[in-house]
Amino acid sequence: MNRRGFLRVATGGAVGATLLQAEACRMPFGKDQAKERSSAAAVAREEIATTCDMCVNKCSVIAIVEKGVLKKLNPNPESPKSRGMLCARGNAGIQQLYDSSRIKHPMIRTGERGEGKWKVVSWDEALDFTAQKLSAVKEKYGPQGTLWSSSEGWQEIFFRNLSQAFGSPNTVRHSSTCLTSVNLAYSMTFGTVPSFDVQNARYMIISGANRLESFITPDTMDLVDATTERKARLIYLDPRFTKTAAKADEWYAIRPGTDLAFILAMMNVIIGENRYDKNFVSAYCTGFEQLAEHVKQYSPEWAAEETQIPAKDIVRIAREFSDATPRAFYYAGRRSSWYRDDFSMRRGQAILNAIVGNWDREGGLVPNAKVELGELMFLPWDDPVAPRIDEIDKNFPLAAKSDGVYPKLRENVLAGQPYPVKGWMVYKQDPMNAVPDQEKTLQMLRQMDFVGVIDVQMSDTAWFADVILPESTYLERLDPVEMLGGIRPVVLYRQPVVKPVHDTKPALEIVQGLAKRLNLSQYFDYTMEQWIAEQVKALPLDLPLEHLKKHGVYSPPQFPKYGTTLSPDHRFVTKSGKIELFSERLQESGYDPLPVYHAPSQVPQGKFRLVLGRHAFYTHASTANYSWLHDFAPENALWLHPRAADSLGIRSGDRIEVASGAGSIQTKARVTPQIRPDCVFMQHGFGKRSPWLRLANSGGSDAEIIETAWDKVSGGAALHETFVKVRKV
Repeated sequence: MNRRGFLRVATGGAVGATLLQAEACRMPFGKDQAKERSSAAAVAREEIATTCDMCVNKCSVIAIVEKGVLKKLNPNPESPKSRGMLCARGNAGIQQLYDSSRIKHPMIRTGERGEGKWKVVSWDEALDFTAQKLSAVKEKYGPQGTLWSSSEGWQEIFFRNLSQAFGSPNTVRHSSTCLTSVNLAYSMTFGTVPSFDVQNARYMIISGANRLESFITPDTMDLVDATTERKARLIYLDPRFTKTAAKADEWYAIRPGTDLAFILAMMNVIIGENRYDKNFVSAYCTGFEQLAEHVKQYSPEWAAEETQIPAKDIVRIAREFSDATPRAFYYAGRRSSWYRDDFSMRRGQAILNAIVGNWDREGGLVPNAKVELGELMFLPWDDPVAPRIDEIDKNFPLAAKSDGVYPKLRENVLAGQPYPVKGWMVYKQDPMNAVPDQEKTLQMLRQMDFVGVIDVQMSDTAWFADVILPESTYLERLDPVEMLGGIRPVVLYRQPVVKPVHDTKPALEIVQGLAKRLNLSQYFDYTMEQWIAEQVKALPLDLPLEHLKKHGVYSPPQFPKYGTTLSPDHRFVTKSGKIELFSERLQESGYDPLPVYHAPSQVPQGKFRLVLGRHAFYTHASTANYSWLHDFAPENALWLHPRAADSLGIRSGDRIEVASGAGSIQTKARVTPQIRPDCVFMQHGFGKRSPWLRLANSGGSDAEIIETAWDKVSGGAALHETFVKVRKV
């Protein structure tokens, strides 16, 4: 009985009483009958442990399923990573499953690209069509004539394996528009990318990593606890007053692109005043003498001019930071796609952390622990013969070849150099919105002989494809087991909680269908169950698969561990075997062996520097079409300082045009003092072209106005190098 029915009966006087009495007479009172009803209810209602896939955090969840229908997603308290939390995006996983606008069947384009004319076809027809098109490109241009784009996902490995078995050297991942410079900088310094022990830190400095709006578990939860319960000190640098800034003890509206100046000045103070950890540096680091001489030129007074942060504050923060070590760190963040010198800034962070001795210490930087998984052995393929289209060996010799460099790759594809690329397969990615300068991406799409997309929804890239192969959502499929390293490593399991709602397939089945038609089946002769069985063999559990099915997660009890690398015989995975403050490898590759500061470009008269960010409800450009999330932030209004707005005659809510050398968009203005006068800000994930994503069509796409630029060392996209004009429409 619902609430309305109850009120109607309850207010019906004698009639209501009679109805309630009659209902009571129909209820079973016998123990056997009650047991039968309880048993039937248990069968109808299931609680299934699985893993969220609404962002890269991979939180553990419990799916509540009634009669085959997913009713709710609850957090799984057993995971030390998600710690009993499930954010708004995680809850909206139900909407992804039952979204009326998701891709329900394989489709082949019948009209012009972008015209929106599709034919629903069988899987056999769609796979035949895709294989024929790929074979035609291969016959004319060789396997290197194809490009394979993908994003993080547990079945991504099968897509990437198909690209390599096919013979293409051209794989490119989302990393080069996100975290590539952080990974490279910390790897060049420590030989690995560590985690930050936020849970036990006493002093934290964060540059622009807006942890309370762009979530990382468990860092986001630990940061809330640190700043509210434990009163750890937080210094936050950002041109914009974010929600993270609101929780900080001090916020500095730093001049964009000058973070390295602040870091170098901190090292100037710490080394000049002998505040560095002499024993740690002597035992575990190399190149300190060169570093000490190098930072003498970067005084706090000089840095104050660059950053617009007072010199006395820089000195004080450096002293507080060194006093708080080892439970102190300069936080790296994840999205490092900011400026052309981003790698140098991240190297500066890593070196600053190293000299105060916070490495492998509680409350500092901790090398990621791992849980070993088994591996299914399958037939290997020959390595690609042709060089990569992005010429990564020549242009970015230290960058991760498996990730590629999107901005340079697109430039070469458009130029047809060093060879033509005419086929493009895309898995779980939307390059139209992920890569800067959308018009160039559109040009690349249009010059392709063939474009195939594997996705859950009709992204802007899918809208311009020739064939769409719909993947089952994470709630409908069985995935490989995943190990996430960290301070507390975890093994995660994702199992289907409901049967596929539509005519969709998991990526492995799609790949196997294509492999069969491309005469590559020998490389994919296994099932998902066989793959998983080999993975879990190495787990120290009596019945590992049964454990994962029941709990959804396994975390060894012996973690966290600190100090595992702090022994005389430990060799770091660097050229010297030590933490490298001065890097010979960088020098040999033609780069600065120590971080060298280059002042950012000045903002031209009448323009603003565009800075970007994420919203807590949105994962890149993929979740803005779900109403549960969209209603919280229906449009990405442009943040504009009151002083700048007054000069342009703009008020909050006015319709404005934002234009750059790449293009222009229209959106609303948000006039606020929470941003520097020389900057404007907008959120990512709006302004979609695809009519299937009608809720996300509002606002403007930042990809339309960001100009092409990349980091000098990693090749990662530099997303904050664009200057824009703003006018009232």
